Amino acid sequence: MQPINQTLFLAKNYSNLQGLRALPVGLCLLLLSLWANAERGPARDLTLPILVVVACLFLFIIIDQYYKRTFGKVKRPYTHAELLLSGTGSLLALAAFVADSGFGLNLPFSTLGLVFAAVILGSSLLYWHQAKTLLFSNLVLGALVAILSILPLFGISNWWNALGIKQFLHAITILFGIYIIVGGIIGHVYFVRSLPAMPEPHHD
Repeated sequence: MQPINQTLFLAKNYSNLQGLRALPVGLCLLLLSLWANAERGPARDLTLPILVVVACLFLFIIIDQYYKRTFGKVKRPYTHAELLLSGTGSLLALAAFVADSGFGLNLPFSTLGLVFAAVILGSSLLYWHQAKTLLFSNLVLGALVAILSILPLFGISNWWNALGIKQFLHAITILFGIYIIVGGIIGHVYFVRSLPAMPEPHHD
């Protein structure tokens, strides 16, 4: 990427590239999914998940302050495409979660997993088309989510049981939590390495 294009890309995606912001979200989803997987029957004590949410919220605040102090802040309005992707993705994810968790549909694939994969693909094309490293890593992770989501269609069912996971839904949310964490770390490394080098201070 040319220096001028890289500068424009960093300015346009300054907040999105600060990948450590995503870690609390991914960690929260991962831990809550593991907690739900470990539960037997309806949950009666919600102390642990509440503590997880609170801890992840504090972690997000700490990371947010780290980025502001270390790298500053760039303000820009969200585009219509970004708002559309965010809103549509959230609604589809909610609908897919409901479809996968009830109604006795017993679909031979994970609707939620396919929605996750579509959101990963959409965000990759929207944000990272100019950053080959991020585009490639997101496409690979998105493809992995999609493939695991449709394995039961090809007779490979209950693969999640071999990993100690009770339900297909839990397997997908655990996988997506891991994706958010890994993607966040990759994004942060790319962000730090892409910043222009600061000039060395001169001493008289």
